[in-house]
Amino acid sequence: MSKKKPSRRPTVPTRETSRTQAANYLKTALEAMAAGRWDTAVLLAVHAGISAADAVCVAHHGLRSISQTHMDQVRLVRQLFPGDDEAGKASDHLAASLDRKNTVEYEGRVCQPRDAEAAAKHAERLLAWARGRGGKG
Repeated sequence: MSKKKPSRRPTVPTRETSRTQAANYLKTALEAMAAGRWDTAVLLAVHAGISAADAVCVAHHGLRSISQTHMDQVRLVRQLFPGDDEAGKASDHLAASLDRKNTVEYEGRVCQPRDAEAAAKHAERLLAWARGRGGKG
């Protein structure tokens, strides 16, 4: 009996997603910052940004990334919104957030307050973009 290979599709059609999840991640990231849990704050802020980008991609195109590589989410935003300056800025914020995530998860460097503050700023900007683009929630 042969094993079925996992799908390698970078996107999946999706009818609905909500930026409420992004707002919840951001709220929890800010709480982690207030408690001095910098690594946790960075990771939650990054997830807020990913969720915000998902909400916009789904609201406008019915697609979200399912890739194991989060940078594919950045490419998806750029692909779905070509020539859109605001989407370009949003994808830059997402890329910067993901870079911080990699630092925490893979480089083993302990985050500092400035890292959490920067990640939260990126997440806030991504969530503002999602709200402006009508991501549900």
